[in-house]
Amino acid sequence: MKDSMIPAVFISDDNFIMPTCVAITSLLVNKAPETEYDVYIIMAECSESSYEKINELKSFGSPINLVRASLDEYRDIKQLAHISIACLLKFDVSELVPNYDKLLYLDGDIIVRGDLSSLYNVELGNHYAAGVKEIANMDEETGNVNAGIMLFNAKRIRDEKLNLKMREVRRSLGDRGSMDQQTYNIVTGKDYLYQDIKYNCVPPKVIELATGRIDRLNEVYSSDYKGPQDVINKAVIIHYATGDKPWKYTFRPWAKEWYEYYKLSPYKNVPFKLRGIWGYRWDKLVSTVKKKGIGGIFAILKERKERKNKKVGKWE
Repeated sequence: MKDSMIPAVFISDDNFIMPTCVAITSLLVNKAPETEYDVYIIMAECSESSYEKINELKSFGSPINLVRASLDEYRDIKQLAHISIACLLKFDVSELVPNYDKLLYLDGDIIVRGDLSSLYNVELGNHYAAGVKEIANMDEETGNVNAGIMLFNAKRIRDEKLNLKMREVRRSLGDRGSMDQQTYNIVTGKDYLYQDIKYNCVPPKVIELATGRIDRLNEVYSSDYKGPQDVINKAVIIHYATGDKPWKYTFRPWAKEWYEYYKLSPYKNVPFKLRGIWGYRWDKLVSTVKKKGIGGIFAILKERKERKNKKVGKWE
């Protein structure tokens, strides 16, 4: 292990192996020549075929380390619709990858467009982590960090056995709309170093929440973006954090860029089932009616009208 290596940690189960491979592909393809990543994939009870696909990533020349993990500790926690309980292994990252004092954690539903050395080299001091404040919390002084991309102070987390506290708190929360993020923000007391939104950009949320408020966004993130499209264009990490994943709905504007990395990944010769705009609209209608009844149809129509008024460039 070289001192200059950047440990990049991912978590996956069988359902998320394919997008995780695409995310890692983008990370390795876009690194600077002098950057060396030490990639760890925490594998939650995956099949042998998944291990084989992950091993194909070694062709990019970076170390690929497989960490086999059990979900037994978390089976009593309800899985959300598009979020597996495997993500709760994020609580244990510092213990599962014990040979670094600082760890760069990345969700599998991302693409990395550039080198991440600057993010990794952030001086954490005694803070628990560095991350990007949720754009929905722009007006909060100590807003929640989006837990999909975090630079962990692994030594402090390990020394304080924070994973045990997080397990306890997560169980006390019961069924929630957040699997791991809410727990992290509670247990750490939001003791974070906030980073530029370019390191965790969720395009639909940027369009929705930054349109007409770019001055506020720049104030919060200490940036100088010209508008929502500029934020998206300059993002180093695109995070597909909503349920509209690019491997499910190819009509979405963010699907095309993701697919370019898919074609470079170990899955490039494996077709996947695609759903167009009508499949998406049907899925959303069924889901909304289940949650809100017939009145949910009117909510969808209102949302579409509002979204139409906020269209921005190629990400509209």
